[in-house]
Amino acid sequence: CGFLPPFKHFATSAIHFAQEPEQWNSRAVVPPITLSTSFKQEEFGKNEQEECWKKPYVYTRFGNPNRHILQEVVGTLDGVQCRGQSDDWASLAAADGAKYCE
Repeated sequence: CGFLPPFKHFATSAIHFAQEPEQWNSRAVVPPITLSTSFKQEEFGKNEQEECWKKPYVYTRFGNPNRHILQEVVGTLDGVQCRGQSDDWASLAAADGAKYCE
């Protein structure tokens, strides 16, 4: 009824995609939950607003490792690019701003 059938191995992909232990210093098999709200900057004032959307992470509202994994997994499962937001207002602002980015 308008939905595509789930692809083969959907559950396995949902659980294991983007979870390579080599990307973590600890080599954890399950990605660690990042509780930090701010991250070390290489140089004071180096990261401008437009750079906050890229790695390295600066402030959790602009992105963090957990949200990055969530975006990759959901995007892969749906076959599209995905952007996670920190709250409902951020989602509304992103949706409103998207029409100006075309």
